[in-house]
Amino acid sequence: MTEAQAAASMKRRQFLKLAAGAAFTGASASLLASCQPQDKPEDSGGGEGAAGTPAIEYDSVVRSVCSPNCVGSCGVNVFVKDDTIVKIEPGEYPDDAYRRVCLRGISNALQRVYSADRVKYPMRRVGERGAGEWERITWEEAIDTIYEKMQANIDAYGPTSNAFFGMSGNYGTTSQKIDGMMAATYDATSFSNLGIMADNAATMGFYSPLGVFQEANCWDDLIGSKTIMMFGCNYAESLLNDMHFVFDAQEAGASLVVVDPRFSRTAAKADWWVPIRPGTDAALAMGMMNHIVSIGAHDEAYIRAYSTGAFLVDTATGKFARSGEDYLVWDESAGAAVPIAALPAGVKPTYPSVACTGDIPAECTVPETAALYGEFAVEADGASVTAKPAFQLIVESLEPYTPEAASAICEVPAEDIVRLAEMYVNEGPCSLRVSQGLNRYYNGCTPFRALIQLAAITGNIGKEHANINWANGTLIRFPAALSPEMATPYPGHKAQAMYGTRWIDQVSTQQPWPIKLLWTHIYGWGTQGPDWNRVVNEALPNLDFLIVSEQVMTDAALYADLVLPVTSYYEEPFDIIGSWTSMHLQVREQAISQQWEAKTDYQVAQMLAERFGILEDTLWALEPKELLRTYAVEGNLIPEFNTMDFDELVEKKVLEANFPEHHIAFKDLRFPTASGKIELYVESLSDFGEAVATFYEPVESNRSEKAATYPLTFMNTHSAFSTHSQHTILPWINELAPEPRLEISPTDAEARGIKTGDLVEVFNDRGSYQVKALVTPQMKPGCLNQFQGWWSRHFPEGHYSTLLHMTFNPAQDAVIESNFSPYDTLVDVRLV
Repeated sequence: MTEAQAAASMKRRQFLKLAAGAAFTGASASLLASCQPQDKPEDSGGGEGAAGTPAIEYDSVVRSVCSPNCVGSCGVNVFVKDDTIVKIEPGEYPDDAYRRVCLRGISNALQRVYSADRVKYPMRRVGERGAGEWERITWEEAIDTIYEKMQANIDAYGPTSNAFFGMSGNYGTTSQKIDGMMAATYDATSFSNLGIMADNAATMGFYSPLGVFQEANCWDDLIGSKTIMMFGCNYAESLLNDMHFVFDAQEAGASLVVVDPRFSRTAAKADWWVPIRPGTDAALAMGMMNHIVSIGAHDEAYIRAYSTGAFLVDTATGKFARSGEDYLVWDESAGAAVPIAALPAGVKPTYPSVACTGDIPAECTVPETAALYGEFAVEADGASVTAKPAFQLIVESLEPYTPEAASAICEVPAEDIVRLAEMYVNEGPCSLRVSQGLNRYYNGCTPFRALIQLAAITGNIGKEHANINWANGTLIRFPAALSPEMATPYPGHKAQAMYGTRWIDQVSTQQPWPIKLLWTHIYGWGTQGPDWNRVVNEALPNLDFLIVSEQVMTDAALYADLVLPVTSYYEEPFDIIGSWTSMHLQVREQAISQQWEAKTDYQVAQMLAERFGILEDTLWALEPKELLRTYAVEGNLIPEFNTMDFDELVEKKVLEANFPEHHIAFKDLRFPTASGKIELYVESLSDFGEAVATFYEPVESNRSEKAATYPLTFMNTHSAFSTHSQHTILPWINELAPEPRLEISPTDAEARGIKTGDLVEVFNDRGSYQVKALVTPQMKPGCLNQFQGWWSRHFPEGHYSTLLHMTFNPAQDAVIESNFSPYDTLVDVRLV
């Protein structure tokens, strides 16, 4: 740990002690005061607690984990009295930097668990779908009904007519895997979730050139950065418990630049806010690279050694020129093409591991005299071809994007593009940070590709205090490396995978195979998905039976034929939780009894396996703790997890996985790609015009023909007050965020005669909804923002999900699957 990092850590500890005694006012504020970190739990025998509040009486304190999705997984101490949660506070961590809690987590524990909206018993629909008319049934009746429906479908249509679909509203390992495991057990259809949750463009943007789904330097590495540039990041609202790392870096001397169409809470803390036209970040990055290359500020030695920049590309086919399995580069000292072998598997990491062993073989090393520019006639597999180095093609691709031309696209002044470029190369090290705000457009892969290319050609990937950073944690790594046996609980049976982004199409058309029963878990698709009118009018009528497992009666649950009551975190017997932003694993154990007749999703899966008569033949016969010991930790595929001591994890409740303590992404400059290098040229995407970083307009660009009718870009960003739709119904949250508002710029509001508080209608050719307006200069003209997560009940009429579309991107389908692009939506707004 550096001196600056140690100082920041000390400052955090001092803050925690000060916060524990800070005075607050108001209902939610006094609750916050009682939930500040304590050196140890207070006596339960009376007296006063933090800020002079009465001490909370309790019977036990259980360390648990609050992990509602899209934020860090906060460890919490749960204070229980008479089997009821009476308080939570931050739990202990190996590093106090992660010891945090927020009002969302507090409200979740003390209000959502006991909400009037809780689904208390199995409920069967008796009226029309969506009418909210139910009858209470027993669990035995519920399981019998599911068995009968599934078996009838298997007999009539085949097992794939039963489908399972889960999301990520609970970061527990069994919760994340439940749908795939159930689908595999019954040879059913398993819908993927990453694309339909609108995060897959980011994943594909990283995967194509770097061979990983996400990566970043550890948070503490920000101490030492001279500049931090954020694209599509709003940590102060969407990662608020980790935003303090950015503040620490600023106090240590870093300048913060935020590129965002909206003056977000994060932008408000920046040294420079750069407003940009939505969906055009790739064009800005291309303009920066054009200037960097024009002044010779790129790193040729790095490009040559650690990327495919010197590899020759056949200009006729767009594919690499090869000699057998080897790539070719033009060695200027030899005046000839020479072969370069890909790094063998043994010397490069196997994602999600970062472990590298062995020396790089000489035949894999690009000579220092390899050409990066020019055009050459070479022999490739016995044929004479014209070829150019991949970096030459990159230079050519950048030529149209002068700062002036890029400015005309992204609406950032040309002099600011030049300033950003020179700041990036001259005021470093620069931590380049990217997040999901970029990927929620049809062209969502392009800014990730462009910013990775920017970092690569300047030699910043693998560099301390710099790098290209999206998310660094165990959340994706850990489930991705579970023993394969866990994915197939019933030996000899497997699921039929289908893209989740196709679910509306497939259910509507019953092609390419029929789906007659759909069972969803941890997924508020009634508020968080696209094209709600099409869901209700085209998809749901083609389902014979819809099951929703839920904690509360959501907009989606209202349309179910059967609603099953699910436990909260605090009622689960056991699970292991990863983190979006750190290398910790945490254990979550039961704090209170299962409420009413709620069961865990795992318990329901066990009951169904027993009804099918297969329980003892499957892994469902194991309880979660033994399942996770054997197949998640001890049987994990990568050494960073399988070398952890499961019993120690259970005892201490939180451990860091065995990654390097100060993790620097790609530190070894070896990559889990086909070549083992940064693939600046992605051969497989050459047919789509995306072999190198590029820009094209959003599918509903505000410069398209459709913009003549619907001129405003409709964004629906995260709020500090709710993780998606989980918290917007909670009273303490509603004290601070009582109702939804549409953010609109003064320019756009004045043109339509709209004032703050006016009821307006937002509409396009797919749907409409009504909401009150908030006129604010925080919005760039031409853009609207509706914080997402509000339910239909919160709007006088309609819901914003009716505006959103699911348009497929062929290039993304060629990598993994198309990404849902909720910000890539054109609308107009008018007074009601």
